[in-house]
Amino acid sequence: MIPVNDNLVFTPENINTSSESSISIVLRNQEFLTSKNSEFLIFEEDDLKWSEMEMVNKQFIGYLNEKPCNILEVTHDSKLDDDLILTPLRNLLGRIPDSLFTVCSRSLQLSEWKRNNQFCGVCGKNMKMHETERAMFCECNSALVYPKISPCIIVLVTKGEELLLAHNKNFPGTFYSTLAGFIEAGESAESAIHREIFEEVKVRVQNIKYFGSQSWPFPSQLMLGYHAEYLEGEITPDGEEIDLADWFHYKDLPNVPTGNISISGQLIESYIEKLNS
Repeated sequence: MIPVNDNLVFTPENINTSSESSISIVLRNQEFLTSKNSEFLIFEEDDLKWSEMEMVNKQFIGYLNEKPCNILEVTHDSKLDDDLILTPLRNLLGRIPDSLFTVCSRSLQLSEWKRNNQFCGVCGKNMKMHETERAMFCECNSALVYPKISPCIIVLVTKGEELLLAHNKNFPGTFYSTLAGFIEAGESAESAIHREIFEEVKVRVQNIKYFGSQSWPFPSQLMLGYHAEYLEGEITPDGEEIDLADWFHYKDLPNVPTGNISISGQLIESYIEKLNS
């Protein structure tokens, strides 16, 4: 097996042009194969020869430390060795190096893309993988189906030393985060920011500034991060997605994401750093 450390370098690619032996990450029912002590596992080819697991799908995803890396999916009833367990990707957040999380994120998204596009939406026949592109096609028409990415905005709204943070109904306990939402068809990122913030908390914003982006595989999202300043309005949670929202002084924040896990945490930490500078 390949040791997992902070020195892993991942280069995403669509076509394997290397003659080197490959390494693999194993998925079953969209969960990753790990050891019982929560150690992430990267298998070399010889590691899997002993396994009783039945492979149903294999995709090349890129190069990990210059070695060809595949995602291997096994059947839902494949027998696991006694010292192995299955771990959802969310449970790996903050526990594996960023480069490896990128590998897992790409693996999960490509796995779901292929599973959800097995059949042609026009004629219903089986789709095939394109030989030179990361795409699927059907012989009945020339359209290619590429992996789907859903663009989203995520925004930290501020008012001086205060941050607008919200509690989504699905968040555990007292966990708060920044506001976020999907960009609608025909909508710019800036328009989505104004719409989403007003829909969720009835607040208007100004001075929108782009911060950065993050691939987020829950599901296949591209998070576009922004800072925005409060303009007007009284905070009123929509009651559907957001059940609690308030202004918090930067020195007295609730439980929020950390920057090593999500762009929401990076937005918060960057603003606090700016206030302290």
